[in-house]
Amino acid sequence: MNGPIRRLFYATVALFAALLGMLAYQQVVNASSLANNPYNTRKVYAQMSIDRGLILASDGTELAKNREENGLYYRVYPQGDLASPLLGYNDVKYGQTGLEHSENDYLTGTADEVELTNFFDMLSGKQQIGANIKLTLDPKVQRTALSDLQNLGKRGSVVALDVRTGAVLAMASTPTYDLNNLDADWNQLNQDPNGPLLNRATEGLYTPGSAFKLVTTAAALESGDFNPDSKFNDEKGTLNVNGNIIHNWRDQPFGEHTFAEAFAQSINTTFAQVGEKLGQDKLVEYQQKFGLYEKPPLELPPDEIAISGRYENGSLASPGAGLDPVQVAWMAIGQENLQVTPLQMAMIAQAIGNGGVMMKPYVVDSIMDRDSTVIKQTSPSGWKQPIRPDTAKTMTDLMVKVVNDGTGFGARSDKVQIAGKTGTAEVSGRGPNAWFVGFAPAQDPKVAVAVVVENADESGHDSSPIARDVLLAALGM
Repeated sequence: MNGPIRRLFYATVALFAALLGMLAYQQVVNASSLANNPYNTRKVYAQMSIDRGLILASDGTELAKNREENGLYYRVYPQGDLASPLLGYNDVKYGQTGLEHSENDYLTGTADEVELTNFFDMLSGKQQIGANIKLTLDPKVQRTALSDLQNLGKRGSVVALDVRTGAVLAMASTPTYDLNNLDADWNQLNQDPNGPLLNRATEGLYTPGSAFKLVTTAAALESGDFNPDSKFNDEKGTLNVNGNIIHNWRDQPFGEHTFAEAFAQSINTTFAQVGEKLGQDKLVEYQQKFGLYEKPPLELPPDEIAISGRYENGSLASPGAGLDPVQVAWMAIGQENLQVTPLQMAMIAQAIGNGGVMMKPYVVDSIMDRDSTVIKQTSPSGWKQPIRPDTAKTMTDLMVKVVNDGTGFGARSDKVQIAGKTGTAEVSGRGPNAWFVGFAPAQDPKVAVAVVVENADESGHDSSPIARDVLLAALGM
């Protein structure tokens, strides 16, 4: 065999070996990953002969059920667009998303807790069936949140949590879509620049603006360097930090004021000074205490939950990345490169309302077999304790002042005292993001809420009335 032919032979053998190695890797080592890929439509098709479990709201309202046709089961969503991004879809053409994906093993009866029952059923000739899933979602609260956002006609999101347990009462995102029309609308949904398939509550990353002063305030109070009566003087309405000018939301100076008044009126120049005094390390410490730079432990596919924190060039930055004084000042007022999800902000409000204890958020209340026997029950549990109880009490008083005497006047109600914090985050090239983050009743918090409205009017007050309506609906008022 001459040299060129020999080299060609060896090269061909090497290519075949590489091909066999790749096939072995995909079928053995990577088999589990491929099987669980949400876009693996073969798995969906293989499970279409299983009578998939129902997804129910907290009051038993059917959110997802089946339509049987020629021995195969197709998903039907009786409430249309009520909770589409959260529920997700189970479709033989497009795969799985949302709870339909993360809870698939229970819904198809293949989870360990369900398989034993199905095994005995198969021995007796019965068909394999999936378990039903009951959510914590309150349909009334969810509809209020979604309707208010839709009536506003803007992109946005609402998350409402039970303060004491962390249970998700509402998780709305607009624009949304009707799960029943997924196939007919698929191309339009994917081409829509407004991103209706995106779950903005958990995947949407937003500049928090002044709503993030909740975290700065927590750090300030617990540092011992500041208290509600600490004195400040805004003489110009602006602050020069190393040649960078920070403005307040109004042109006129606020003059002499306390830290409590700075919080109520959301005075940027004061909070920038507080941030300079605290420094980057203290600010980042409290961001991490409140759960930033970690993925919240919610029962959704991991790739559908974004991590809140500081981003650089589209990627989550290291919390220890060195910042200059200008960046620290902007961070203290919730700007710079901070990006947060509505879920994360609702969790911050929940922790303050719960005496400083942040609960694990959850949306799956229980899993039941078809005889309504509970197979698995979620027990509320704490996740973090970012602040002391006395700090939480002081912050609640400050948040009440925001609603009664400050920027949160749009959330006022004669039915209940609401505590909150507003935020108007500047966004390059379009209107600001308008935030309201809070809870009610202030004296005995039961429900926490976070609302963000994209491209809000310049006053930034689009979110406060929505938060009020959602809180009142959740409290039955």
